[in-house]
Amino acid sequence: MKLICRYAHEDAPVPEGWKFKKLGGHHGANGYGVLTMADNREKDDFYPTPPYATQALMNHCPWFEGGFMHDYDYDYWEPACGDGAISEVLKDAGWRVYSTDLIDRGYGDATGVDFLMETKMLAPWLVTNPPYKLANEFVKHAQWLVDSDPEAHGHAMLLRLAFLEGQKRYTEIFSQFPPSHVYVFSKRLTMIRGDHEAAWYGSGKMAFAWFVWERTDKYHPEGQTTEMHWIND
Repeated sequence: MKLICRYAHEDAPVPEGWKFKKLGGHHGANGYGVLTMADNREKDDFYPTPPYATQALMNHCPWFEGGFMHDYDYDYWEPACGDGAISEVLKDAGWRVYSTDLIDRGYGDATGVDFLMETKMLAPWLVTNPPYKLANEFVKHAQWLVDSDPEAHGHAMLLRLAFLEGQKRYTEIFSQFPPSHVYVFSKRLTMIRGDHEAAWYGSGKMAFAWFVWERTDKYHPEGQTTEMHWIND
């Protein structure tokens, strides 16, 4: 059984479902220990995107403000739409959104749709918060879809900041097609498990960023380095 561990002080409240064990040595002498609980992540990695996160993307990406010309029926494609957390924010802003997902969560234009098996773009922009265990595959497939369609504009993925790490990820993704922009949230996002009404353990806060791959011949000059931005709204 996998455990989630957190460093904590004995005076801090113990969240429901956690157990506190004081450490030995000078850490324990000063009241510090470890909180543990079983890792019971939602099996399909369904953690709906907080509305603030999608709004922040719109506030910081210039193509949201200025619009863009295209011949698709939709402006954005959300291929892991879940319960519509991202799609609804985009729709409220006046954009046409096509929403699909492999899992039927009572929302979307089509369900049972495996994004990794799709062969064409359904909108000029793809925006999603992919299942973290499939993040690499989502990014690589999205890039293939964009590269395969001269009318496509790009894709944006909400990913953990730790996505920047990893030799395999560097070899397969960043050395081949680095993002044009990374928008880092200076304040951690609270990601609530999809079948819970509140953070499923502790505060549920994690470091996230929007990773944006713009099509080089439309937006981002080929060879230009990744631009880092901070979201501090």
